Amino acid sequence: MEMRLTFPQKTLQTSKSKSRLTVGYTYYNDEEQLEHLLNVWKDWPSLVDIFLVDDGSQIAPALEILQDWDLPEYGPSFQLWKVTRDLGFNSHGCRNLIAKYALTDIIAFLDIDMEVSTETVGRLMTKVYSPRSFYQHDCWIKHKQQIMTCPGHINSFIIGKELFWEAGGYDESFTGHHWGDREFIERVKELPGVESRHSGNIICLNRIGRHGVVDRDIEKTTYVDDSLFYVPLPPDEVEVLKGTVKQRLNFPFIKLL
Repeated sequence: MEMRLTFPQKTLQTSKSKSRLTVGYTYYNDEEQLEHLLNVWKDWPSLVDIFLVDDGSQIAPALEILQDWDLPEYGPSFQLWKVTRDLGFNSHGCRNLIAKYALTDIIAFLDIDMEVSTETVGRLMTKVYSPRSFYQHDCWIKHKQQIMTCPGHINSFIIGKELFWEAGGYDESFTGHHWGDREFIERVKELPGVESRHSGNIICLNRIGRHGVVDRDIEKTTYVDDSLFYVPLPPDEVEVLKGTVKQRLNFPFIKLL
């Protein structure tokens, strides 16, 4: 059954599970990266809940890749959701979905090409987090063999549910475009009493990263390969879209696992 929700209320949702930390990933037709993470995740500790959202993959749906994955009983819990319509780029909405349905109050957001060691996950799981702090990490860039010090990669951070929604969640006006993380993080850091903090940990970026090129002839973000994607609008035109969509979770989705 497809679901469409309006803006969630800003209430603290206490976990009903034994998990202490949700690690939220978004995925889109990225089979190689997901298969690599399956081998990483199997060694993660229990009391961690992996929340994966497939953003409308048509070529390599996450569910097909997960069919033969045997997650050890002692390992993390896992859930898979899917956006049932390919909107081009809906990472903003996917992260709203994670923040709405996560089973814990603390969420670590990562991209599918980001890897966290078992030892680091253990430290993140046991850390005591301030409810009015926004946590970022150092980032080890694998292909450059160099470190990007905190705040590291913009898409990688830890935040509490209540603070996430106090900031308004991600603006889904940017669906189809790469801009929402910057705008969301700015809103979080502008809230009264919010502190930016170093988590004290390092995440690994496993690939070079894609370069965006404007193509006026396309209607939505289109990925070519691991290094290139096309977007329909330049950044200055994307910025003015801010606030034009008022709802959150403004797309159809379903829970698969």
